[in-house]
Amino acid sequence: MTDVTGAPADVLHTLFHSDQGGHEQVVLCQDRASGLKAVIAIHSTALGPALGGTRFYPYASEAEAVADALNLARGMSYKNAMAGLDHGGGKAVIIGDPDRHKSEELLLAYGRFVASLGGRYVTACDVGTYVADMDVVARECHWTTGRSPENGGAGDSSVLTAFGVYQGMRASAQHLWGDPSLRDRRVGVAGVGKVGHHLVEHLRAEGAEVVITDVREEAVRRILDRHASGVTAVADTGAMIRLEGLDVYAPCALGGALNDDSVPVLTAKIVCGAANNQLAHPGVEKDLADRGILYAPDYVVNAGGVIQVADELHGFDFERCKAKAAKIFDTTLAIFARAKADGIPPAAAADRIAEQRMHEAAAARRGAEMTPAAISRV
Repeated sequence: MTDVTGAPADVLHTLFHSDQGGHEQVVLCQDRASGLKAVIAIHSTALGPALGGTRFYPYASEAEAVADALNLARGMSYKNAMAGLDHGGGKAVIIGDPDRHKSEELLLAYGRFVASLGGRYVTACDVGTYVADMDVVARECHWTTGRSPENGGAGDSSVLTAFGVYQGMRASAQHLWGDPSLRDRRVGVAGVGKVGHHLVEHLRAEGAEVVITDVREEAVRRILDRHASGVTAVADTGAMIRLEGLDVYAPCALGGALNDDSVPVLTAKIVCGAANNQLAHPGVEKDLADRGILYAPDYVVNAGGVIQVADELHGFDFERCKAKAAKIFDTTLAIFARAKADGIPPAAAADRIAEQRMHEAAAARRGAEMTPAAISRV
């Protein structure tokens, strides 16, 4: 079923009526010459210009792409709020296989669409896009971060993303076991790509035993070749989550890792990973809590990357960003404390804190717009 525009009716219902909606703006982008088909979703600008990456992925349908953009943009509003950034949430998805469809012409066309928003949305890297891609996009769009140092950017944001996840994992250990150390803990990292392989390095440096898996054999082989001991591999995520003696599970690939099938068989006592949207649907966080599994909200612990790209807009300083990312440890502990005080799962506690910050910012903006000075300028 479609509406008068030809868009799937369920997508429009999601946008205007469901709990996953409430977005300020959604832009459908098409450039026939380059083959670009993209969706830019702006969830909120209450805290400032929307900031979020560009995902390049072979979606099964346009409706699936729109739904993903909506969910990811909403997640960025919460992530940026919890990271203490003066940015709202936005996200873009480009429909297609990046290995087959990505081209300079396509990326330039995409940059023109982002530029047309006049700074309401600031883009960066995500799954399927890289620093070199952002350098191309930036040729058409000032509001582009995640660029190479040679082009005025900060480079790969996965370094600080992994560092932030590591801090969240240490906070989780502190909360559950009374000690932040991960030495001799068994940690499963599912997905050892851009972020996951950096996370493995942090864990091994502290003396954790690491188990890895990835759909790409070459990614697994790179880790195993680097570490003569302390790292083992399993066939897939299904094998990892059932592994006896697993202390921490770190989903670092695509979302939906925590669902009705995986949670009942998960052996780990802590879930803390880099993947976005790890909870497959509302209610999974309660299922985790009912099983005594501590969940570190994904958008809180994986905020190191967005902290980096936000800093790039003001003149990048790595040490300043790393210090901000280190605060993810304290933020995560504060969420666990709020969850305990309110008798709710950590994911719900994080949402409450983020929503409060956005609500207060929006109220302050409305108040500023109604001052006598502001009214006199109208």
